[in-house]
Amino acid sequence: MNHYCCVPRCSSWIKRDPQLTFHIFPEQGKHQVSPINKFGQKERIDKRKAWILKLRIGKPISKFMRVCSLYFAEEDYFYRSRDSKKRKILKNTAVPSNS
Repeated sequence: MNHYCCVPRCSSWIKRDPQLTFHIFPEQGKHQVSPINKFGQKERIDKRKAWILKLRIGKPISKFMRVCSLYFAEEDYFYRSRDSKKRKILKNTAVPSNS
C-alpha cells in the first residue's frame, strides 16, 4: 500500500502517517446523503458529489484516489469492537467535514 491523500494541500501519506485511515470515493449514484448546505438547510445529494464539493477536488476522480481521516469527524466512524478503537469503519452517511 502506498496511499496518499488527494485533497489539495494535504500531504498525508500512509507510510508516514500510519495512524490515519484512507478512504476511497463512494460510487456514483449508490448512496444519497443529506449534508447541510451553505444556507443551513439539508439537501439530498449523491454522496460522491457531496465529497467532491466539500473537498474542492478540482480534477476527475480516479479509483486510486484516497481521502485521509483528517477530513472526517470522530462521529463519522463506528468501531468494529467496542473495547478497542483499533478498527474504525467509515459510516455510510459520512461526508468530509474538516476541509
